[in-house]
Amino acid sequence: MNIKLIPIFYIVFASSLVGLIINFISPNGIPLIKAERVLNFVDDSLAVTDEANIPKETNTQNNALDEAKAITLKQAYSLFNKDAIFIDARDYVEYEIGHIKGAITLPYEEFEKYKSILQSISKDTPLVTYCDGADCDLSILLGDKLFEMGYKQVYIFFGGWIDWQENNYPIESLE
Repeated sequence: MNIKLIPIFYIVFASSLVGLIINFISPNGIPLIKAERVLNFVDDSLAVTDEANIPKETNTQNNALDEAKAITLKQAYSLFNKDAIFIDARDYVEYEIGHIKGAITLPYEEFEKYKSILQSISKDTPLVTYCDGADCDLSILLGDKLFEMGYKQVYIFFGGWIDWQENNYPIESLE
């Protein structure tokens, strides 16, 4: 059996080209290059109250964010003192070794396994996601996922566990 490869190559090339053109033209097309997520911080000068030093968005239940926003250590600690729910995006073993006091575990990599934890949390509750710090993007991914699920006040503590621990803020472990 003698297979001619040149006609097959032309068919594959032409169909790939047509598919790419249709994808490019379509309003629902799939991006060929994933756009990098730009992490927007809550602006300290505009979005923080003078009294509590926490984001204004957490002062009222009706003032929802337009996306999950990043916060600083100072803002995270203020939210901690205002009873926001902290969510640890790291795996359960890391959570077990140590976490922010009162934080719940919701490992991003095992989201489906742990998502039932969210059933008792109101969509209006301020949530703060965190992981190990600047080199870890699990808190960003989890924050975005929670925001997409309808949680209106999602904050991403960018400094995470490392900054919290280095500043001797309240921690606990399950060991």
